[in-house]
Amino acid sequence: MKITYIGMAAALLFSACSKKLDYTYDNRFIQQPVTASTVRLVNLVGATELTIAGQPLTSFIAPDDEGYYGPNETRATRWFPENGRLGTTFTIPAELLKNGRADSILFSSLSPKLSVPPPRPFSVQEEVNNPSDYYFVRFRPNAAGFTDSLFRIPRAVSPASDPAGFKVRLLNLSSIPAGNSMPGLFRHGPMTLTLADGTAVPGLTNIMPGAYSGYVELPYGTYQFKVLSSEGKEVPASGEYNLLNPVTGTLMDQQGTPGIGGNKDTWLTYAPLKTFQPGGIYTIVVACNYDTKVPTGNPNGETTITENNSFRIIADISEPVNMTYARMQGINVAAGRKISWQVDGQPMGATLDYTQQTTYSRYITGTHIVKAIDEKGQVLAERSLPLQPGDNLTLWYYQHKDGAPAITFSANNLSGKFYGGTATDNGTYGMFKDSYPFWIRFMNFCPDLEEMTFTTDNGLPFPNPVNIPNAAAQHIELGTPVTDNPYVMMFVNFPQRILAYASAPGILPGNWIRTITPLKSRQFIARPELYKTPELPQSEPGIYTVALIGSTSANATEKARMIIVKHNN
Repeated sequence: MKITYIGMAAALLFSACSKKLDYTYDNRFIQQPVTASTVRLVNLVGATELTIAGQPLTSFIAPDDEGYYGPNETRATRWFPENGRLGTTFTIPAELLKNGRADSILFSSLSPKLSVPPPRPFSVQEEVNNPSDYYFVRFRPNAAGFTDSLFRIPRAVSPASDPAGFKVRLLNLSSIPAGNSMPGLFRHGPMTLTLADGTAVPGLTNIMPGAYSGYVELPYGTYQFKVLSSEGKEVPASGEYNLLNPVTGTLMDQQGTPGIGGNKDTWLTYAPLKTFQPGGIYTIVVACNYDTKVPTGNPNGETTITENNSFRIIADISEPVNMTYARMQGINVAAGRKISWQVDGQPMGATLDYTQQTTYSRYITGTHIVKAIDEKGQVLAERSLPLQPGDNLTLWYYQHKDGAPAITFSANNLSGKFYGGTATDNGTYGMFKDSYPFWIRFMNFCPDLEEMTFTTDNGLPFPNPVNIPNAAAQHIELGTPVTDNPYVMMFVNFPQRILAYASAPGILPGNWIRTITPLKSRQFIARPELYKTPELPQSEPGIYTVALIGSTSANATEKARMIIVKHNN
């Protein structure tokens, strides 16, 4: 009898456990195992639907009457579990290949407002040892019109030889303008990849239409790559900053200028900031896209969409997560001193004169000892510094009013991400990302001034377009970086002038120091000769530090002034 009771109890226990499984919920997007092939489709025409061998892989739900997809126009599929629509890239699952081959692949769109090239079937053949991409693009090599819109491009999957580096190449699939297009928009012909200041990346220059470069290796970090035509004009990136002047092809900011539909030309060209991860592999592709907006000329600011060559950044493998490396640079802002930096007893760059800085060096995460060394090899100051994965730090050597040496550091946010100023329903703050940031951190290294405030003209505070608490330029203490919302964040341009005020607790902005020359916004332009525009932009995008250095003393050799440090490449 005892055995019977035990058996009944066990049965009840297992029965209760099995009922609990009825209430489980699998919140993974991909809930079934999918083995990827080495063949990837790259959709640069905005297609939303995909069929392979007669099998629909997307949901084939049409958008609303306005051409938009809302909650009612979304239905997940096994292959596209997030929203049922084709995105930019899709790796064909191995189970859809027969003997390594997939036939009758068709791209399409159900939106009448989206100009997708006419669908035509094509086939792919997998070569396991030679991964490849099939780029579906608008391509017009001559005035006769579009020809082949499909390109098979081999893709690398082996990371850079340096584990802290990444690989990047340039793929030029640009088209020439159609007869009815706006010629001022189009940049076409040979293309060159450059850094933010227009310095060409070796090996990625003069790439002809329909061709691609080899991969080059660069140190990981945050870059604002630009693509230049053979005329030296910038090609815009595809993205949210897509309202362009049809005559100049440059970005407009909708601030209201009569005559061109209530918009103002900034003379800038959108190129996003992005952190290229160690071990990552990337293709920067120029192709004709149908996402550029131009003003119609109506006073109410109406716009229309047109085609234009623009570039995108495509990750050729899933971006690795950086769990190993951090980056540091050192700056000398102590007047009358020459110093060098050491990290764990090893030099970080050469000897620095006043205001000079090292290039960035990479370090394994963990705790490191940093030292400022004088010309005789004596240690002036040192501190212990913990490094976390992905950190980007600037070390500052400076002096207090009594001449005592000191080291401080600032953590640079190069991600473009920030928290909004209004809490959501669950008490957290919304996360936002600015891919085209105009951000400034302010630092005070003037030993005569224990506190500083920085303003625009007439002592006015900086505008606050992102609506977060804006104290990043106020009450800046000597050698102490602001850590809570540390950046003044602008939209498109910095104010035309930046002024320095001696403030005090409870006094804002304080006394304007007339002996400190205001910074002008165009001092944030690294190389004015880069711009082939009727006017220079008011400023350049980037992540900056503006530091007050020197002395306000009447007999000082190095007078107080502001310097600019740019942290992205």
